Amino acid sequence: MTYNAWTGERTAQNRSQRSTTTSDPNVRATATGTPAAIPREHLIRRVWPPMMIGVGFVLEVAWIVCLVYALVRFLLNFF
Repeated sequence: MTYNAWTGERTAQNRSQRSTTTSDPNVRATATGTPAAIPREHLIRRVWPPMMIGVGFVLEVAWIVCLVYALVRFLLNFF
């Protein structure tokens, strides 16, 4: 039995009537069955944002160290 919330009707449907098909290639069927059939998120998609934040932080620190080193060498030449 299925319940239609809009009309308030209860209807009996078998399994073949419940599955819908579409000709749209962008609509995928839901994964059922074994866990291997379930699409997994790629590791790089999960790791990429924090990794880029870390790389940016390291580059920024290296740039600041470079600037401070150049400033100290510049000032030591005059004193």
